[in-house]
Amino acid sequence: MKKFLVLFLILIPILIISGCKQRILTNLPATFTPTPNMTATVQAQETAVSKDGKVWSQAASSTAFSARQGHTSVVYNNLMWVIAGQDNSTDGMEDDVWYSSDGKTWTEENKFLPFFARYGHTSVVYNNSMWIIGGFTMKVESDIWYSSDGADWTEATSNAAFSVRQSQSSVVYNNLMWVIGGYYDYNPYYLNDAWYSSDGADWTLATGNAAFIGRCAHTSVVYNNEMWVIAGNGNGFLNDAWYSSDGADWTLATGNAAFSARCGHTSIVCYNKMWVIGGSSNSGLLNDVWYSSDGATWTQATTGAGFSARYGHTSVAYNNLIWVIAGGVGGTNYLNDVWYSP
Repeated sequence: MKKFLVLFLILIPILIISGCKQRILTNLPATFTPTPNMTATVQAQETAVSKDGKVWSQAASSTAFSARQGHTSVVYNNLMWVIAGQDNSTDGMEDDVWYSSDGKTWTEENKFLPFFARYGHTSVVYNNSMWIIGGFTMKVESDIWYSSDGADWTEATSNAAFSVRQSQSSVVYNNLMWVIGGYYDYNPYYLNDAWYSSDGADWTLATGNAAFIGRCAHTSVVYNNEMWVIAGNGNGFLNDAWYSSDGADWTLATGNAAFSARCGHTSIVCYNKMWVIGGSSNSGLLNDVWYSSDGATWTQATTGAGFSARYGHTSVAYNNLIWVIAGGVGGTNYLNDVWYSP
């Protein structure tokens, strides 16, 4: 049985590239706010290079945490955090929590945590705590956990009102936590619902059938006082962008963005723009970078960033820089490098 589970976990990253109806993995970042304490070195680099996403520098080629994909990252207490993910450990998953102030040196907060090892979950920062939502353990979950220090975690609910899911997106908007779409174990597989909560325990349905098609491995951000849903896999790669002010009514900004259709990418808000970074497409893995100020018109910052093409990575905005952390490069090949762009 153990050999079967390990084989199952090894095959999953391959399936994300094909876009077939299997479990599809990615990290799904929320919106992050840059922190002010920038080092003198970073300040000098920022002065020398424009904030256009073209130039990337490596903070670490191999961090203390294991190589992984499908993890989550947030900015909390003026630190970058990496939480759980899929790796090459015995069971193929981690339940660890790491933090860093510079992207180079990473410290493990707590090696043995109360929640199950997982990947394909989402994380947000809300009410002075970090949150973990759903994902895949040895099954698809709908549990919710939170922590104010990264070491001690409390379960808000073991079974949220929304169906179990992975590779959904999550944001904080209008002082509520939101869960949007994702991949479900059974038909219809790809979800297009939106849920919100003020406490992580009680969840309310905003819509069970949004205007956008069901999807997973998409991204969501909060930008210009709207929630956005960008690209993903809806039984095929997508390159659309949608926005909403209430989670119920969604408006199409573009059905065919300039960037190629993809999933397993990341999106953040930084320099007053939305960004799309890397992912998996019909042509293979990507390391391109795109940005937009309106969600309809997208500009390519670079066709190939300094970091290798990847999916299932994480991105955050931290110290007025864009960061890319770890990810998968195909099969069971995972990374634990860290890159940034001024």
